[in-house]
Amino acid sequence: MRLRKGAWMTPAENKALRESMGLTLKWLAIRWGVTVQSVKRWEGSRTPPPQFAKDMLDLKRKFDAEVQRLVENGGEVVEVPRRDRDCTGSEQSAAWARAVAQRAKERRGLTMEFRDAINVGKQ
Repeated sequence: MRLRKGAWMTPAENKALRESMGLTLKWLAIRWGVTVQSVKRWEGSRTPPPQFAKDMLDLKRKFDAEVQRLVENGGEVVEVPRRDRDCTGSEQSAAWARAVAQRAKERRGLTMEFRDAINVGKQ
């Protein structure tokens, strides 16, 4: 997905892209330093500002790169966080990590397990 020169990301494209990457309205609002209501408007009826549309595309490239890394280098089982507080050392949310793993699962057929469920039997 690219922005055409002089073109903007439509509200529908913005929302679909956000949802496909497991990003919340709150997470984007914090990242962009705006209110959740502003992000909702850009998904409802207003075009997002160009700098935020560009950031969404940058996030999509990062998302796709993480999916590719899992497809190429991941094991048969990928551990995913159940909650945001389980995301140590990552700026992304648990939903992002699960969305990345799900996309990799679709491409490669790996199995997803919650980290806390995997570690229960090892204690």
